[in-house]
Order: sequence, then C-alpha cells, then structure tokens
Amino acid sequence: MDGETSPLIARRQEETSGSYLPLSIYLLSICTFFLAGSSSFLNIPLTRLIEDNLCRRHDWQGAPIDEGRCKTDDIQSTLAYLNGSLPLVEAIVGLVAAFPFAVLADRIGRKPIILLATAGSILSLLWELSVLGFERVMPVQLILVGPIFNVVGGGSTVLVANLYSMVSDMVASTDRASAFFLMGFASLAGASVGPAMSSGLMEIVSPWTSALVGFFAMLIGPGMLVFIPDTFHPSKQDPSLESDLAGVEETNRNTFQSHIIQSIRLLRGSLSLLYSPSIVLVLATFLTRMLEILATSQFLGQYVSKRFHWPLAKTGYLITIRGIIHMVVLLVVLPLLSNVLLRWQPPAVKDLTLARISAALVAIGAMAMASSKVELVVLGLVVESLGPGLSPLCRSLATSFVASQDTSKLNTIIGIVETIGSLFAGPVLAWLFELGMKRGGLLLGLPYFGLAGSFLLCLVGLFFVQSPQRGMYASDF
Repeated sequence: MDGETSPLIARRQEETSGSYLPLSIYLLSICTFFLAGSSSFLNIPLTRLIEDNLCRRHDWQGAPIDEGRCKTDDIQSTLAYLNGSLPLVEAIVGLVAAFPFAVLADRIGRKPIILLATAGSILSLLWELSVLGFERVMPVQLILVGPIFNVVGGGSTVLVANLYSMVSDMVASTDRASAFFLMGFASLAGASVGPAMSSGLMEIVSPWTSALVGFFAMLIGPGMLVFIPDTFHPSKQDPSLESDLAGVEETNRNTFQSHIIQSIRLLRGSLSLLYSPSIVLVLATFLTRMLEILATSQFLGQYVSKRFHWPLAKTGYLITIRGIIHMVVLLVVLPLLSNVLLRWQPPAVKDLTLARISAALVAIGAMAMASSKVELVVLGLVVESLGPGLSPLCRSLATSFVASQDTSKLNTIIGIVETIGSLFAGPVLAWLFELGMKRGGLLLGLPYFGLAGSFLLCLVGLFFVQSPQRGMYASDF
C-alpha cells in the first residue's frame, strides 16, 4: 500500500512547496551559460583550423594558405565527416559511461559528477588542440581520439542529465517548465554570444586566439558550483533500487563487475518508466536534438561558407542572430504563451500544444534553409529560430508522466536518447552534404531537407501523444 501511495504523496508535497525560483537555479543557469558559451565559442575556429590542416596536406606551404583555396569538394567532404564523427565517438563513450556515472551520482551527489564530466571535456579539447598544433607530427584524423577522454565523467550526456536533475530537485512541478526555460535561455545566451565574439577575434587576430579563449572560458562555468548546495539526498532515491544496489555493493564492492551490475539494474528500473506509448513518443523527439544542434551550429558555418563563398569567420554572426531570436522566444514569447494557455489548459496539455507549434516552425524553417538563395536561407534560419522550446517543453511534458523521485532516472533516459541521436546525426549530415555536393544545385541543401523531414516526423508523433492523467505515474503500474 505504501508503495502505491508514496509517489502521489511526494508529488503533492512538491506541488505545494511554493511557486518561485530559488537563487540556486540562477547560479546553475550562469554555469550553463559559460559551458554553452565556451562550446559555441570553439566551434567555428576549430572548424577553420581543421579545414586549414586539411588544406595544407593537399597543398603544403610554409606560409598560411588562403581560405578560398580550401573550398574544394574533397576538402569539404573530409571536413564534414571529421566534424560529424566527433559527436559520434562522443556518443559511443556517453552510452558506455552514462549509467555507471548515474549510479555514482546517486552515491556521492550531482556536483562531483558534473565536475568530473567537465574535466573529461577539458581533456578532450586539450587533445584536439594538440593534434592541430603539432600538424607535422600528428595526422588530423587523430582528433577523433579526443572524445574518448569523456570516459572521465561521462561527457555531456551525464553533465546535462545531472544539471537538469538538480533543477528538478529544486523547484515545484508548477515551476518546472519556467526553470527549464531559464536553463534553456542561459544555454542559448552562451551559444549566441560565443560565435559573434569568436568570429570577431578570428577576423582581428587568428583562429588559434579564439580557440584558446574558448578553452579558458570552459573553466569558468564549473566554478559556479561552489556556491550551489548539492540537491541529492538519500531519501529521494527509489527504495527498491536502493535495496538492489545495496545487495550488489555488499558482494561486489569497488569492482568493475559491481558497476556493470548496478548499471544494468538502473537501466531496468529506468525502462519501467516507459509505461505508455505517449511517453515513448515524447522521448523520441529528443532523437532530433543533436541533429538540429549540429545543423545550426558548426555545420551551418561550413554549409554557408561552401554554398555562398563566405569566410568561415563571418558565418559565426549568423549563428548569433539565431541565438538572439532563441533568447527572445524563450524569455518572452513562450512564457507569455504559457501563461495565456494555462487559463484554458492544464500544464501538461499546454506543454504539448507549444511543443507541436515549435516542431512545425523548425520543419518550415529547415525547408527554407535548403534554398540556393542566401536571403531564403537567412529567412529560414529566422523561422527555425522561433522553435527553440521543443526540448524544454518535451522535457517538462515527460516529467509530468513520472513520480517526483523518478526524475533523475527520466533525465538519464533523456540523455541516453539524445546520445543515440548523436550516433547518426553527424554522419547523416556529412553524407547528405557529400551527396548534395555531387548532385549540385538545389540538392546542395539536402542536409536541411533531411532536418525538415525529421521534425515533420516529430510533429506527427506529438499529435498521437495523450497528456497524462492527474496522479498517474509509472510507479503506479
């Protein structure tokens, strides 16, 4: 009896905890800003450094090679595959490491795992910069070894899962969507400021200067965690899972086998959350997240540079325009629409309605971005930028399907789904880009036709989602 009622009691306690965002949410948002900003700061200069490396291998000279000579189909195809393979390797590492570090987070807390994941990312970047710096000694393909360092901490999958778990722990369910919007806004703010500053430095100084500044900016974000208390408490843990893990620890303490068994048990417990087709359809939308991120960040720079003969440094400003629109939508438009819709719809239904609108806007914008006219590409980018709410809305919607003590497991599953999407996102974009270059003309925009198709599938799936009934959670089944 207690097992049947405790999730509902926990959820009611959470919903009556008050309607406000604590200071820690804003500090987490600042941390997210610097992590996202440093990552976006690095995208364009690293792409230019890799392109220059490939160009030198085709036409080795002591002096710098003019960027215009590096836009041949062969070099651009290799560049696309290298940039696409980096997230693939990172995704594989994330799939292997995610659940062991999720288990560890339930032992030592969220903050240490976030710091470990950041340390792994720093080691990965150091390796990539070393390969590019010692170009005469190390082949550029060795940059693909870099993401393997994310085995320290589990990489971005674990980092994001723990950041959002901390947010879920801090706020009531009625404020969760607002907290997720704030986190999304902070991420987009960093992703908007980064490319413009990076492009400016590239034009004034060099890609190497931008890359090094981005590296040091990556160290600032985790420093904010010093001011944030860890939200993990043993009482939040699933009692049945805690019992299972305790038995494993008694017999296999501090062994590799213990971590594997714990991961399998956690995976089994997490899969119990997938009790209805609706939550599965909501989680499926996260498969497209990495595809959209890549298509509208460093790949967008390469695409515009190749198609319209722009220097890579200037393409960073396009990414900044997109980010500014995203910030306005997340900070102003979506909260206003949320408040209006809440007058007629419950929170979960409101999230579903806005998610459908967001998916439609991304699909329409991506179609226009496939155009051979730069004006239509920019217009398409603007329309696509109006749909940034899909991920936080679907995360909030998915959370409404589960009990409060299951949010950590849910966020881990979301991270795993996003990682699975990362497995094909980069290679698919690179393959479509290579195929488009061979066909020429309008088909050079094949990557964005593919992006539009994926979000149309998301939209169709969301129309089959039924909002959860009040008080019904996975643990009740």
